[in-house]
Amino acid sequence: GTLLAVVSCNSPTTITQSIPTMTSYLMWTLREIVLPLPLGVIISAITERLVRRSRPYARWRNNVIKLSVACMGVSCVSCNILFLVGVIIGTAMQPVGLTGGIATGKSTVSSLLQQQSSSDKDEEEEFVIIDVDGIAHDILLPNKLGSDSVYNLLVAEFGKGILSPEEKGTSSPNIDRRKLGDIVFRDVQKRRKLNSITHPKIIKIMLKRILLEGLNLNSSPSGKTTKRRRRVVCVDIPLLFEGGLPMRLLFGTIIVVACKPDLQLERLHKRNPDLTLEQCRQRIASQIPVEKKAAKAHVVIRNDEDLKSLKCQVQVTKANVAEKVSGKQHRGVELAWAVFGVMSIHWLKTSTILLDVELLHVFIRAIYGN
Repeated sequence: GTLLAVVSCNSPTTITQSIPTMTSYLMWTLREIVLPLPLGVIISAITERLVRRSRPYARWRNNVIKLSVACMGVSCVSCNILFLVGVIIGTAMQPVGLTGGIATGKSTVSSLLQQQSSSDKDEEEEFVIIDVDGIAHDILLPNKLGSDSVYNLLVAEFGKGILSPEEKGTSSPNIDRRKLGDIVFRDVQKRRKLNSITHPKIIKIMLKRILLEGLNLNSSPSGKTTKRRRRVVCVDIPLLFEGGLPMRLLFGTIIVVACKPDLQLERLHKRNPDLTLEQCRQRIASQIPVEKKAAKAHVVIRNDEDLKSLKCQVQVTKANVAEKVSGKQHRGVELAWAVFGVMSIHWLKTSTILLDVELLHVFIRAIYGN
């Protein structure tokens, strides 16, 4: 209504007088509707990563940090409920990233992380794995993910030559990933085009699954076990570092599975005997060198020896990461509860003031009869 009045008015004076009103309205919309949710997500995600560290007096320090953040956040957004929702989402978005080079043993480590330990400890670690490779495979299928499928886009871009020959008689033959790989690994521009089509869909599905799993972090243990489970959402993502800075910021803890380059080439050729050594080298060269990934990681698992050595490393990593991500003894009060408490105090204070003012009006009217 304000905007229509300004447009339809011919008086420059009226337009000038309306500008402060419009500015105030836009500022209120920005502060009360647009900013609270993303602000809550960012603040809580950063705060949770800062406090999830074991240091002297960690619990007291963390409680002070979270209460301070809650007070500042609530004062900035005027107790908007969207800010509290953002805090809950940001707390849930604490995934662990598992990555490495092709044929370094990342899938084996992923399987080992999912295995339940048989120890007699009161606590056990539960790693929920989100397989990005599986997501990338599913979006290529014509009829599995509906609007998230990129089947038609890829066929239109790369032609029907990428379809599986065994299924060409069917209405929607599957995409042959080997044929598609041969095309994009030889041509950088085509690989970038493929990434521009598939990556947005993959990231969308991945973030959705991270959030859904993250919101269940405090769920009660299933079955008849009396052990308390420290639940960790772990994303098995081959191209984490290739995704750039935003992808690295998403994961508070990054685990890299690495091995020697010559061993990596040997394993890839053994796993895919139909590939020539040159094709294997092309696939390895299309990724960031694994040693560079290891230098940027928080945790490195070396897969240069036998399976027994790998299992020992995974067990140690599993316990340490679970303690950092979902351990309770050092984290203190949950940030969402701190925000809710500060908001409740503010609401009670505001309600009390309004009630006192109303009672004062009633008292004055009773005395003076007005």
